[in-house]
This record gives sequence, structure tokens and C-alpha cells, in this order.
Amino acid sequence: MKRTLFLSILIVFFIISLVGCNNQKSTNEQSSVSQNTLKEQSELQKKCGQISKEFFKKNYNSDEHYRNHYNKKMNKCLMVITEKGVIGRKKELFDVYESNTYGIIRINKEKIVMSCDVLKTICKTEQEWDTLVKPYMEE
Repeated sequence: MKRTLFLSILIVFFIISLVGCNNQKSTNEQSSVSQNTLKEQSELQKKCGQISKEFFKKNYNSDEHYRNHYNKKMNKCLMVITEKGVIGRKKELFDVYESNTYGIIRINKEKIVMSCDVLKTICKTEQEWDTLVKPYMEE
């Protein structure tokens, strides 16, 4: 009876130690994978920044400005380009890789919104446009 109890306890400890080692290995593997993913994301963001800078320099003048973001969920390099002109200003959500416009807002000198949409969602104010664009520039 004592021998059986001792063996049972010994087996339980052995099984627990194996499970603990496997869990630790799994955690180490997950950590390694997440570090690789972070490194890849950093590289993609850096590449997006370089491509955006080149695109902007080639296509726009110094009166405009931009901000770029690599959207990992969409796997896209996006820019918000702000242009100021004689008749007002324009903001555009643009996909650098595919040269697609996803959204645009035009505001005249009197600060009246002339047109406003993001992926066919119509908006009425610049604040609405900014809210619609925000998820694309943060993912």
C-alpha cells in the first residue's frame, strides 16, 4: 500500500514536471515568434516610410505635407496627404503600393466641406473624415 502510494505520487510529480517543461518551451517559442513578427513589422513600417518619402518628394511640392503608416492588418502602406491651394485644401487617404485613393475631403477657403468620403462612406465634416481615416492609420 505504501509502495503504491509512493509510486503514484512519483508518477504525478513526473507528469507535472514534463508538462511544466513543455509549457516553458512553448512560451519561449511564442516569445521568439512574436520577436520575429515585431522585427518584420518594423521592417515593413520602415520600408513604407522610405517609399512614402520618395513618392511624396516626386509628386508634391513643399506646401503639402503627409504622414504615412504601414497597416499590418491590410498589408498596405497608407498616407494621409494634406494639400493647401488657392481655393482651399484637400486631404487624401492614399495607398502607396497600389496608387489607390481610399478617401478624400475638399474644404474651400470659407472652411465649407465641398466633398468628403472614405471608401464610399460619405461624411459631412473634417472631424468625421478624420474619424473614418483613423483606423486605417493606426492598425
